[in-house]
Amino acid sequence: MNKNLLNKNSIVTGGALGIGKATCLKLAELGSNIIVSDINEEEGQKVVSLVKEKGVKAIFVKCDVSKEEEIISLIESVKDFGRLDVMINNAGIGGKPCFLHKLSNEDWHKLILVDLTSVFWCQKYATKQMLSDKSSGSIVNISSIAGLGGSPSLGSYSVAKAGVVELTLTGALEVAKFGIRINVVCPGWTETAILDNAGKKGRPAMIEQVPMKRLGKVEEVANLISFLASSESSFITGSIHRVDGGIRT
Repeated sequence: MNKNLLNKNSIVTGGALGIGKATCLKLAELGSNIIVSDINEEEGQKVVSLVKEKGVKAIFVKCDVSKEEEIISLIESVKDFGRLDVMINNAGIGGKPCFLHKLSNEDWHKLILVDLTSVFWCQKYATKQMLSDKSSGSIVNISSIAGLGGSPSLGSYSVAKAGVVELTLTGALEVAKFGIRINVVCPGWTETAILDNAGKKGRPAMIEQVPMKRLGKVEEVANLISFLASSESSFITGSIHRVDGGIRT
């Protein structure tokens, strides 16, 4: 098996479940040591055990990405392994379906904090760590196809995810000369806990929107993330990557 991340060190936020969990396992298969980060310690520790079964090192670091100081501590924890090579900014929330003119300020600020500001902090401190380590590292931010076009009743989510795209593009241009790559992945409708808000009636409507007529699998998203994290994508930076079954927004 290709081990192009052998002896590299990766941090994955939101690594306890869904896309994050699948990404931890895929990166481990490629040889990377993993720092699994999440607020769900029980599930996060389970992922650590699964990762270790693949023959690499792994630890769990509890981190609430809505708190800057916890993100700083998370980034510093990579010193247990060495330098920071890969940062996957995956943690986020789905938000409540609501038209913008009815959305409360509280719900707006919470969504923007968790889905956009936290990614800014993670990218900021990961970049500083990579520059300090003189690491030609890779940062992958997870956005959504909702960030590439308007999404009625999901306005705050769409705005946050659009912000993640622009954060990626700007950051990539700023640090490309240092060998640090930053890319963004925009999943379409994928089998994750976030879709639970749609209910059973909502899923058929989602599937109908997808030309391939099915929902995506977390492993399919993880495959793309891992490619962008690895040396196989060494000339790719500042790029938007869709994994959406053909949906066009």
